[in-house]
Amino acid sequence: MSVQQQQPAVRLRRPGLSLNWPLRGRTLAITGVVVILVYLVIGPLGMLILSSFKATADALPFSHGVPWTLDNFHQVLFSRSTYRVLLTTFLFAGGSLAFSFALSMTLAWLIERTDLPFRNGFYVIIVASLGMPAVIAGIAWALLADPLNGIINIPLRALFNLEGRGPINIYTIPGLIFVQGLILVPITFLLVTAAFRGMNVTMEDAARGSGARFRVVLRRVTLPMLAPALLSALIYQFVTVIESFDIPLVIGLRGGITVLSTQIYLQAEPAAGLPNYGLSSAYSMILLVLALGPLLVYNWMISRSERFATITGQDFRPQRLSLGRWKVPALLLAIGFVLLLFVLPALVMIWTSLQPFYSVPSAESLRRVTLNAFGTVLGATSMRRALSNTLLVGGVTAGATMVLGLFVSWILVRSRSKAKVALDVLAFIPHAMPGVIIALSILLIYLVLPVPIFGTPWVIIIALSTQYVSLSTRLMTGGIVQVQRQLEEAAEASGASWGPTLRRIVLPIVMPTFINGFLLVFLNAIRNLTLALVLYTPSSIVLSTLVYRYWDHADTAETAVVGVIMVAMTLVLSVALRRFNAFGPAVSSGKPEGVGQAAR
Repeated sequence: MSVQQQQPAVRLRRPGLSLNWPLRGRTLAITGVVVILVYLVIGPLGMLILSSFKATADALPFSHGVPWTLDNFHQVLFSRSTYRVLLTTFLFAGGSLAFSFALSMTLAWLIERTDLPFRNGFYVIIVASLGMPAVIAGIAWALLADPLNGIINIPLRALFNLEGRGPINIYTIPGLIFVQGLILVPITFLLVTAAFRGMNVTMEDAARGSGARFRVVLRRVTLPMLAPALLSALIYQFVTVIESFDIPLVIGLRGGITVLSTQIYLQAEPAAGLPNYGLSSAYSMILLVLALGPLLVYNWMISRSERFATITGQDFRPQRLSLGRWKVPALLLAIGFVLLLFVLPALVMIWTSLQPFYSVPSAESLRRVTLNAFGTVLGATSMRRALSNTLLVGGVTAGATMVLGLFVSWILVRSRSKAKVALDVLAFIPHAMPGVIIALSILLIYLVLPVPIFGTPWVIIIALSTQYVSLSTRLMTGGIVQVQRQLEEAAEASGASWGPTLRRIVLPIVMPTFINGFLLVFLNAIRNLTLALVLYTPSSIVLSTLVYRYWDHADTAETAVVGVIMVAMTLVLSVALRRFNAFGPAVSSGKPEGVGQAAR
């Protein structure tokens, strides 16, 4: 054997390490990732299923002597109230989706396909509105459209010489649909706007050239080409609505309106009496089935999206249509939407935070403007604890979730094992589990396990990590796919083990994606009310639960102060996320010498 043939074996050996070390390290890492995913996902899911078969009217699901039973499912499936709640849930979901999609498609078409003035500004504002937490938007609209003393209703009664309550009542199903539909618009807009931007307009031009009217072109050409993207967005947002909790809690319950998510919460956190976790788990199983089915269809559709491609790289000329005499109405529509979505809710929260007690704007109330509520809230122990807990929960959740997502994604992309399919399913399951179900499952686990974290922020961190592991995995998979395998093979050939290769080669290259995901998970974690409220204790209070507690006790000024702080925090993060997205591609497409520096 020649010297040249022996050199590769010499280079692979490192002092103090056997040749099998990379394999063992990789195996240990994969095993650890699988164990963590099983703990985060299968544990809560299994606890939920098992507790649904327990008689828990006066006991915890796994207390000594609690019998197994089918009564929970019998009570749920054979109760008229269940079907009333289901009917209300579907009515709420259908109305919210219809309203949000009508607005989103109109705005997307105006911004992407027409000469609408200030369209870039409208785009930024719509995306930035993601920084307003849903619970704050719900409280703001409750202040704006309360039938008795809402800021909108009082001048309307004076204008039309009306007496009594109203004329607008936000605590109704139409009011619930209106607010939820507004909140859905930014995400729906982002889901459909890319389809409008990238659609080949050649077919539309041909239809117009043949003399077809606008509505005929829209119905016969535009909508059929957009159908896959619209249907995918519809399925995704349907799951979002049926699992939504913030708006049904803040607005729906005050109007006596119960949907499936709030029904689960009421059974687990009743206003009086003992919680019935078994019955709550049985309701959760219905919600899980409703969420899982559409999401499976959604993932199947996006996996086959290439079949519907219309852009071929030839004669692709995105064109803007002239609105002509419709330009002013279109501009007024866009301005009106921005006012309803962001400006009015933000202004009413600021105004209410400056009043000693809730009152509509007037010359008299203007003289009562004070910062006392800010002093009260910022000086309160609960606020300091909530702020520190929020930063802890957001930071640890984002960091842990993204690190786990990095490892899971690397295994999914690089591993040739057939077992990676099961790992992918494990990472996907939390996406099909509504937040209220995850929270209830985590609650049951740590009421039983002798692990002293219940009542601390750490139980909320575990719940949020479970919910967002699907998001982090999807984000990191897209980043790792872009890293050529040869870079890792070259590092291993030069003697680097698996850990340093991942840390010094892969991570620096995918760092823009990692930071982008960190900001996104952090933003979602700090404004999440569902998990934090179900797992709430005074020592684990965060900003989202603090604002709801103030609201529940009718402390409107304090509610508004915390709301203003939350909106400011999430807006800053939203702007940072958008700016990072704007510069991210340039960073991630670094030159080869950057990779070499990372390897060294």
